[in-house]
Order: sequence, then C-alpha cells, then structure tokens
Amino acid sequence: MAARALGLDCGAMSGFDPHQVNQAFFPEGRWKVNFIVNLGYGVEGGHHPRGDRLRFDQVVQIL
Repeated sequence: MAARALGLDCGAMSGFDPHQVNQAFFPEGRWKVNFIVNLGYGVEGGHHPRGDRLRFDQVVQIL
C-alpha cells in the first residue's frame, strides 16, 4: 500500500525457487525470502484491462 501510495506499480511474482533466491541474495542465512514483488512505473497504455469477475452467487453457496 505504501508503494502504491507513492505512485509505484506493484505486482506479486510467483514461480521462483526460494532456495536459489536465498543463496543469491541472503547467503549468510540471516534472512529468507517469503515472496517477491516487482516495483516500478508502468508505461501508459501498457496495462491490460481487468478481466471479468464472477458474480457472488456464481461462486458462493450459503448453507
């Protein structure tokens, strides 16, 4: 939220090998990676529009 408040675009990244990241960036073992977020300023018009979302009644069944 802080990064977005500063005008940065943010996106969570998945599919990385945490062991490799830890070896490359935290070889002393004091820190460990939990998740990766890319930060930056996106180009105008480079963003894809948000995809359609399902309606509440399509995904929830109240028992």
